[in-house]
Formats: sequence, structure tokens, C-alpha cells
Amino acid sequence: MARPVLTICRRCERDDDSGEGLFQAVKSLRKARGLKPQFKVKGADCLHACRWSIAAEFSGKKRSTYLRVELREADAEALVETAREYAALDPAKELPERKLPGTSGD
Repeated sequence: MARPVLTICRRCERDDDSGEGLFQAVKSLRKARGLKPQFKVKGADCLHACRWSIAAEFSGKKRSTYLRVELREADAEALVETAREYAALDPAKELPERKLPGTSGD
């Protein structure tokens, strides 16, 4: 089965935080915790949520897709934990909103 993907906009900037910084922090935490086999981490040039930066998206085959915005580099640990839970979740089930860091951008 294909691994779920956490995609982070690397171009987003917010105050002293950056999407690139969040991307690197998430990659480091995933590696340190031995979670590479559970989910992928990809960087994107744009997730089309520029008015709310920093943006990240959880996606996977036959899974619900979640876009989260208004993230900070300090959210790296929460993103890794949520991605771990998302990967372990039965694809037919929904991830509870309270588990997702940031906001939905709606």
C-alpha cells in the first residue's frame, strides 16, 4: 500500500517562521523517530493557500485530504504525530478535526 504524504509549502513565510524551516524540522523529526516507512514528507512550491501561510496537506490513496494553514515551525512535532496517526488510520475513516494542528483555511 502506498504511504500517505505530508506536503509542506516551502515558500510560505510568516513572521519569523518559514515553510522551509517547518519542512526541514518535520523531515528531521520523522527520521529521528524512525517513521520514514509510515509516511512521506514532500516539499511544494505552492499549496494555493497563500493568504493563510504556512500551509501543509495530508493526503493518501483512498483517504480524505486535509489542508492545514497558519502553521509555525513550532508545529513540527504536532505535524509528525498527526501524520503518524493519519498513516495508521483505516483509509475509510476520518481523522478527528481536533487532532489536526493549525486551522482548515475555510
